[in-house]
Amino acid sequence: MQPTQTQVHIDRWLTDMAIAWQQDPNAFIAHKVFPVVPVNNRSDDYYIYEKGFFYRDEMAPRPMGGRAKQVGYEAETGHYVCEEEALEASVDDRERENADQPLDPEVSKTRLLYTQAMIHRDRVWTQEYFTTGKWTINWEGVEKGSEAKEEEEKFLQFDQTGSEPIEFFDQRGLDIMSKTGYKPNIIVLGADTYRVLKNHPAVVERIKYTQRGIVTAEILAELFDVEQVLVPLGVYNSAQEGSADNINFIVNRKAALMVYAAPAPTITDPSGGYSFAWTKLLPGVNNAFGGVIERGREELAHTDVFQVRTAYTMGITAPDLGEFFNACVTS
Repeated sequence: MQPTQTQVHIDRWLTDMAIAWQQDPNAFIAHKVFPVVPVNNRSDDYYIYEKGFFYRDEMAPRPMGGRAKQVGYEAETGHYVCEEEALEASVDDRERENADQPLDPEVSKTRLLYTQAMIHRDRVWTQEYFTTGKWTINWEGVEKGSEAKEEEEKFLQFDQTGSEPIEFFDQRGLDIMSKTGYKPNIIVLGADTYRVLKNHPAVVERIKYTQRGIVTAEILAELFDVEQVLVPLGVYNSAQEGSADNINFIVNRKAALMVYAAPAPTITDPSGGYSFAWTKLLPGVNNAFGGVIERGREELAHTDVFQVRTAYTMGITAPDLGEFFNACVTS
């Protein structure tokens, strides 16, 4: 049920306390992994260079009085389309004027819009990158003694006796580098995968004599030889309004992704993925994801309207630069 005028006016309310549900922005992942490329147009083309041409050795002797051997390269065309998406909430003048401190309908409605926009962005990120079938190589975790399927790569789940996650990720990094020339620099771990790995005997053994002696994402990054280990912790309520809440992590809690992501937002360098943000949708707006919260006035309705607008798209641009791992743990 939406708050009514009488619900936001509470007699003798404590002015220094209010319970508001707001997730930590650091719990979300979409803005942390792949570069965001600002674009001026809603849609456009970009080139994807064929890496094989750049990795050959075609140097040859130049004949006397002759020209050197000529080489070239080929590229295919990629395409992006940024669709505008929006959500709004309103504050009636009576709602605002009748609200006691610390209640602030404008702040609450803005927070509602901002949080839902972040949830949506992480859900899009998950659908585009953090699922089976998107990357060239997809792995499936199995229990000890399980039969392997022919169509997928298999590995022993990290909560199974005998698993070696440090060696496993070392090998996966070398696999990606051997095929692309780029060393993966980011690993994304679902919440349960992270929980199991930071308590894994092989990991604990490696760090037990360190000063801190506590496994963190930063320590896992060192052990797995990547720049960052990221753990997405944003949650999402999949229940419709009026039904019982069904809240869980947005990102698959038992999966993982190893990938190379370009350090800077430029499409001239390869990256496992890119986000294209239409930053010129609104004059003067240069938000990293082409987003803005606008405020408008409906005079005859005596209401202020708050609207969040975004215009971005995400996609894999080099599927060889990542490997996805499903079912990393059993529980």
